[in-house]
Amino acid sequence: MTSPSSRPAELIAALDGDNVDSAVVFEIADDDAAAATRRRVQLRDHHGTMLGVCLAVIVLSFALQLNAEGRVRASWLPFDSLPPLCGSRALFGVACPGCGLTRSFVALAAGDFAESFRLHRLGWLMALAVALQIPYRTWRLHELRRGVISESRWPLWFGRALIAALIANWGVSFFL
Repeated sequence: MTSPSSRPAELIAALDGDNVDSAVVFEIADDDAAAATRRRVQLRDHHGTMLGVCLAVIVLSFALQLNAEGRVRASWLPFDSLPPLCGSRALFGVACPGCGLTRSFVALAAGDFAESFRLHRLGWLMALAVALQIPYRTWRLHELRRGVISESRWPLWFGRALIAALIANWGVSFFL
């Protein structure tokens, strides 16, 4: 139990009187306000992180290149290609559902749509999803600054649909 000195002034004032019901109402209201503030901070951090990651993916897609062997390279680094990014392929020799997405994004950023599609059939869809995150996350951050906490479920379902599409594409690739 918290001491009266650590409680808000309204709660102390309510406790000084004999009206215990008012004290409970004030305590619940303060708990709700604190929970709303915590949720607002969580959402701001989440949307800010997602916005930063999406911006980084887009900038890197334009900054990186594909070398003659089709590997990703950074022209500002002294070596010809970056190490493979897929842990599944490196450890087990099996492509994962996302294998080829980096190269597909880089080819798409360079304007080579056919190569992008060849590298990963859903690269264009994933790139579109990443690009659409920028206005969405910016809007959500704007709404949070205005004090609006909106918890819609469609982003969760959209993310699940993208993951399902990646897994289905991966499964199909075993038969092609």
